[in-house]
Amino acid sequence: MQRSIWVILAGLGMFVGLWVLDDVAFGADIRRNVDVTGIDIGGLSRTDAIDRLATEFDGEVTLRYGDAETTLPLADLGVSLQVDEVTASASDRGTFAWRPFTWLASLVASRSVPGQYHIDEDRLDTFLDDQGDALFDLPDGAPSVSLIEGELVATVGSGHPPVDVAALVSELERVLTAPADQRTIDLPTLQSTPADGPLVRLVADMNELTAEGITVEVVGQRKRVLLRAEDLRAWLVFEGTTSKPTVSLAPDAVQAALHERFGEDDQPGAEPRFEVAGDGSVKIIGAAAGSVCCDADSPERIWKALEEQKSSVSLVPSEDPEVRGVAWAESLGIVELVGEFTTNYTAGQSRVTNIRRIAELTQGAVIEPGETFSVNDYVGRRTVENGFVSAGMILNGVFYPSVGGGISQYATTLFNAAFFAGLDFGEYQSHSIYLSRYPYGREATVSFPNPDLQITNNTEYGVLIWPTTTDRSITVRLYSTKTVTGEQTGQTSRQVGAACTLVTTERTRTWLSDQRTETDYVKARYRPEGISCDGQSSVPTTTTTPPATTAPPTTTTTPPATTAPPTTAPPTTAPPTTAPPTTAPPTTVAPSSTPAPTVGPTELR
Repeated sequence: MQRSIWVILAGLGMFVGLWVLDDVAFGADIRRNVDVTGIDIGGLSRTDAIDRLATEFDGEVTLRYGDAETTLPLADLGVSLQVDEVTASASDRGTFAWRPFTWLASLVASRSVPGQYHIDEDRLDTFLDDQGDALFDLPDGAPSVSLIEGELVATVGSGHPPVDVAALVSELERVLTAPADQRTIDLPTLQSTPADGPLVRLVADMNELTAEGITVEVVGQRKRVLLRAEDLRAWLVFEGTTSKPTVSLAPDAVQAALHERFGEDDQPGAEPRFEVAGDGSVKIIGAAAGSVCCDADSPERIWKALEEQKSSVSLVPSEDPEVRGVAWAESLGIVELVGEFTTNYTAGQSRVTNIRRIAELTQGAVIEPGETFSVNDYVGRRTVENGFVSAGMILNGVFYPSVGGGISQYATTLFNAAFFAGLDFGEYQSHSIYLSRYPYGREATVSFPNPDLQITNNTEYGVLIWPTTTDRSITVRLYSTKTVTGEQTGQTSRQVGAACTLVTTERTRTWLSDQRTETDYVKARYRPEGISCDGQSSVPTTTTTPPATTAPPTTTTTPPATTAPPTTAPPTTAPPTTAPPTTAPPTTVAPSSTPAPTVGPTELR
C-alpha cells in the first residue's frame, strides 16, 4: 500500500514537472492546437499570433438581391477581426488549479476560439455607394433629377429602394458567428424615400442658386454673356445616392457652351517651325500659343461664383490645345546635320525652275519618329498654278515635255541624303534610263500619283528636310540627332531580259550607340532609250515624236554628279543608250531588303 502511494506521488510529481517545464517555464503565450476562424495560432507568442491573424484573415460573405448574388471579402464590407481580443482569449489558460489539466488536454485535442469582429459602418456605407449599383443593379440608389420647363425636379421613390445599411450591419453580426459556408445575407432595403429627403432639399437649393443666372466675361475680350438659369441647370450632374446626393457642373458641357459663345474671338496658335541659319545651326521659330476660350478651371470658377452668390464671373483663356509648342519642337532633337547630298544642273533651263520650286515647298518639312515622308502626299500634283513649268520628262523610255519635269533631280538628291543618313525607304523607283548626272544605281524618280519617293524615319528623333539651291546645283541636308550612319559598301549588276540592267547597291548602316552594323540594299533598273526590256521598241506607234529640242543632247558633258561619292564608284562612263552592258552578270546577287522597283508609266527627270 505504501509503495503504491509512492508510485502515485512520483507520477504526479513527474506530471507537474513536465507541465512546469513545457507550459510554465518554456511554453508560448498560446498553447498548441489553437485556431481562430480556422487560422492556426497554436504555439505562437501573442505578437506573432496577432501578425498572422491580421495577414491571413480573409473571411467572405455572400449577399443576395433577387436572383443576383455575389460573394465579397468581409474586409470590403468594413468587417475586421479584433485580433487583440481573440489572441487574449486564445492565451487564457483558466484558473491556476486547472492549468495542468488544460495543458494536458492541449497535447491531444484542438481548441477553436470564436472570432470577435468590428464593423465599420462608414466604410460599409462608402462601399455600397461606390459599388452597390454595379453589384446588384440598383438604379434606385442614384439620384434621379429631371429638367422640366426649366426647373429641376427630383424623382423620388422610383425604381428599387436603396440598401438599408443599419439592417445590413445587424445581418453581418448574425452570420459572422455561423460556419463559413452558411454566411449568406438577403440584402435588406429601405421601402421608400421620404418626400422631403436629402435629394429633394438639394434640388431645391440648386433651383434657388441658379435662379438669376450669372454673367460671364473672358479676360482680353469685351463680350459679356449671361448664362441663364436653364443653361446652368442643364449642366448640373447629380451623383451619390438619394440619401447622400452630390452635385457638380459637367465640365465638357460647360466648355462646349463657352466655346460656342466666345469661340469667334479665339486667336488660334501656330506651331513652331525650324530654320537653318547661315552657320548651319538649327533655330526654332514662329511658335505662338494662341488664346482660346476657356481654361480648364472655368467650370470651377463658375461654380464658386454661384456658391458665393455672385452675379458675374471672369474666366481666363487658355493656349490653343490644337497647337504643339516649343517644348514639343525641342523634344524632336533636331540639332545637327545627319546627312546631305548635292547634284548639279545646267543654269537657265526650265527644269531648274521646277527643282527650285519643289525645294522651296519642302524646305522645313519634318519627319517625326516612326513617320514616313511622301513627296507626292506633301507636294501634291505639280501644276502651273502651284508654280511649276513645262520641262523634260521620260515616258515609255522617250523624252517628252511635261509640267513639273525635272523634279526627279530633287528626288534623287533627297534619296541620297537619306541613304547616307541611314534612314529607311518606303516606295521608290529609279529612272528607267540612266542619266550620268546621278549616281549609278543610287537614284530615284517621281511622278504623280506614282511613282512616289517615301522616306521613313527609323530613329527616335525628328528629321528636318532642308533643301537649298544655287544657279547650278541643289543640296538636300537632313538635320536631327545623329544615331546612325550609312555608306555604300558594294554594288552588283545583272542583265534582265534582252536589254535591261538591274543594279543592286549595298548599304552598310552603323548604329553609333553600340557600333552594330546592318546591311540593306537599294535597286535600280535601266534600259536603253526607246527600248523595252524584251528588246522591242517602247515607243507607241501612234505617238508623235516631239521636237528634238525637248530631249537633252546626248553629247553634252555634265558636271560632276555628287559632292559625296559612294565608296564604290559607278562606271566611269554612262552605260550605252542603245544596248545593255556587255559584261556578264554575277552568278549570285545579294538579297535585298527593299523590293525591286517596278517601272511605272511615267517618270520625271
